[in-house]
Amino acid sequence: MVEARDSLSGLDLAAVVRELSGTIEGSRLANIYQLDKNKFLLKLRRPGATHRLLVDLGAGAYLTSAELRAPEKPTGFCMGLRKDLRGGKLAGVGQHDLDRILVLTVKKGGEPYKLIFELFGGGNVVLVGSDGRIKRVLRPREMRDRRLLVGEAYEPPPRPPIDVRNVDAGSLSALRDMGSIELVRGLSRATGLGGPYPEEVLLRAGVEKDRTCSSLTGEELELISRALSELVRAVLEEPLEPGVVFGPDERPIDVVPIRMRRYSGLKLVRFSTFNEALDAYFSSLERLRAREEISRAAEDEIRRLEEMLRVQEEALEKFRRKAEEFSALGNAIFSHLDQLNMLLGELRKLRDELGGWAALAERAEALRARGPPFSWITSISRSRPYVVVNLDGLEVELDVRKKAQDTASAYYEKAKKARRKARGAAEALEKTRRALEEARARLAAGERAAVPIPRPKPVPEARRRAWYEQFRWFRSSDDLLIVAGKDAATNERLVKRYAEPGDLLLHADIPGAPFVLVKAGGREIPERTLLEAAEIAASYSRAWKYGLGAATVMCFRPEQARKIGPHGEKLPRGAFYISGSKRYIRGVRLNLAIGLLKTGEGPFRLVLGPVGAISSRTDAYVIIKPGDLKAEELVHEAIKVLRRRRGRLELPREEVERVKALVPYGRGAIAGGPS
Repeated sequence: MVEARDSLSGLDLAAVVRELSGTIEGSRLANIYQLDKNKFLLKLRRPGATHRLLVDLGAGAYLTSAELRAPEKPTGFCMGLRKDLRGGKLAGVGQHDLDRILVLTVKKGGEPYKLIFELFGGGNVVLVGSDGRIKRVLRPREMRDRRLLVGEAYEPPPRPPIDVRNVDAGSLSALRDMGSIELVRGLSRATGLGGPYPEEVLLRAGVEKDRTCSSLTGEELELISRALSELVRAVLEEPLEPGVVFGPDERPIDVVPIRMRRYSGLKLVRFSTFNEALDAYFSSLERLRAREEISRAAEDEIRRLEEMLRVQEEALEKFRRKAEEFSALGNAIFSHLDQLNMLLGELRKLRDELGGWAALAERAEALRARGPPFSWITSISRSRPYVVVNLDGLEVELDVRKKAQDTASAYYEKAKKARRKARGAAEALEKTRRALEEARARLAAGERAAVPIPRPKPVPEARRRAWYEQFRWFRSSDDLLIVAGKDAATNERLVKRYAEPGDLLLHADIPGAPFVLVKAGGREIPERTLLEAAEIAASYSRAWKYGLGAATVMCFRPEQARKIGPHGEKLPRGAFYISGSKRYIRGVRLNLAIGLLKTGEGPFRLVLGPVGAISSRTDAYVIIKPGDLKAEELVHEAIKVLRRRRGRLELPREEVERVKALVPYGRGAIAGGPS
C-alpha cells in the first residue's frame, strides 16, 4: 500500500499563499483558537464572508470547512495572541522564501505584527512586533544558527544553497559536489524542495533519480535546470490545477497544486482551489486514521479477549475435572465404608501401641500382608495422621483420626465447590465469547467501511483559462486584446513569453509601471486602440498612486525589449532595456471607466477598462480617476450612480469583488460619466 503524504512542502505552501492572498487579505481577525499542541484555527471575517484558516504545525495551512471543536479554556499562549491580534486587520499573507514558513501581517492599533507559523521540525508559532523582535513564542528554542526567545530579533532558518526561483545549470553544478549521494536526495537537500517535487523534476528532465550526484553531465544539469524552472513557474505563476491523487487501493495518497507526471495513470479528483483540495485531502486522512485507530483498538481487544478465553477455558476444564475427581473419591469411600472404618480403627490402636506415626509407618509392609483392607494401604505418613489407600484404582487419602464417612463428606464438599467454580467460569466464558464476537463485528464493520472512502465532492472540470487571464486584460473598442502585467514576475512573463513580432508594447515613462501588450498579430493598430492601451499603461503606473492627472507613455516593438542593459549588465526580473527608436504619447489622461454590460438574456456584468472601450459598448458607465476613496467605497459609489441610470440593479458579489481588484492601487475617485 502506498504511504499517503501527510505534510506540505514549501512549494505547496507557496500555492496556498497565492490563493490566500486574494481571499483573506483585508479580513478582520475575529478570533484565534489553539485546538491542541500543534493546531491553530484563525477565524477571519470580511463583509459577506467568514473564513477559517487551519494551521497544523505538523502538516500545513489551508482554509477549512470542517467542524472543529476548540477547548473550553484557551492556553496562556493563545490568550496572549488574542490580546495582541484579535480585531486586527490581516494586511498581508506571505511566505519566507519558499520555506515552510507562513507569515501573516496583522495591523492592530496602528502597529503591524507578524504572526509566523514555522511548519517544519516540531513546528513553532512566533509573534514578531514592529521592531522585528519576538514578542511571543510557542516553543522557546536556542539553536546553533538562531534563537527563538522573547526579546530576540527574529531570524528565519538558513536558506538552501540553490534558489529554485532563479536557477540555471551553473547554480545546479553544486549538485556534483555532493558526491555519491543519490540524485533525488541531493536535489532535495540542495534546493529545499520536499514532497514529490524532486522526483517530479527528474522525471520531467528524463534523468534517473537513483544516479549519483557526481555523475551528472553538463547536458543533464541543463535538462534538470529547465525542468525545475518550469515546475516552479507552474506553481508560482501559472493557473493552478489542484487535485487529490488516489492510489490503486482507492485511498488518497497525495494532494497537488498542479498535474504531476509521477502520478500518471492514477486517479485524480479535481478541485476548483488548492485550499479546497487540501481541506478534502487532510479531512479524508483524518477519517481514515480514525477508522484505522478503531480497527487497531478492535484488534488489540480481540487479542486480549482470545487470551482471556483460552485461560477461562482451561480454568473451566480444571474445575470440571476436579469436581469429577472429588466426587469419585467420595463415592469410592462410601463403597468401602465399613472396611475403611475397621482399617482406621486398627491403625489408631497400633499408633497408640507403637507410640507414634513414624513407628506405624515402619509397619506398613507387615500390615499389607494381612490382606484386605490392610493390603489397600499405599503409604502411611511418618509425620501426619494420614494414610493413602488404593480403592479400585483410586488413590484416596484418609485422616486416621476421623471416620471414613467424614472424609467422604469432605470430598463431596470439595466437589460441590469445584462445580460452583465451574459454573462461574462457564458464565464468564460466555460473556467473553459475546464480547469477542462484538469486537470481531466492529473490526469487520470498520474494514468494510474503510473500502469506500467518503471522497470530497469534486467540482466539474473547470474551463481552461486563456493565457491572458493570468494578467489584467481588456478588449479595446476595436476588439483587440490589451494585456497588462501586475508585478515584476508577470511583466517578465508577458514580455518574454507572450509578446510576439507584429505586436506592440507600451510602458509609462515613470518607474513602477506595468508593461502593456497589444496583441495585433501584425495588423495595423487603430489610433483609438493605441490611446486606450496608453490609458491602461498610465493608469496602472505609479502616476495614479501619486495622484497625477496625466503621464507620458512610450510604445515599442517586442524585439526591442532586451534583458541586457546598455553596459552589458543583467537586468532584474521585470525590467527591460528598450533599444532603438520609440514613440512617445504625451499627456495621456489617467482615467478608467466602470460600466454595465448586457449580453443576451443574462444579468448585467460590471466591468472596468479604458474609457473608450467601455463607452463604445454601453452608455451606462462612470469615469474614475486617482483619488483617496478606497476601492470598496469607490465601486459602491459607482454602482449607486449606475443604479440611478438603470434603475433596480442586482449584481453578484463576485462581479463587485472582481472590479474592486482592478482599481489601481486600491484607491480612486469618481470623475464623472455621460449625461
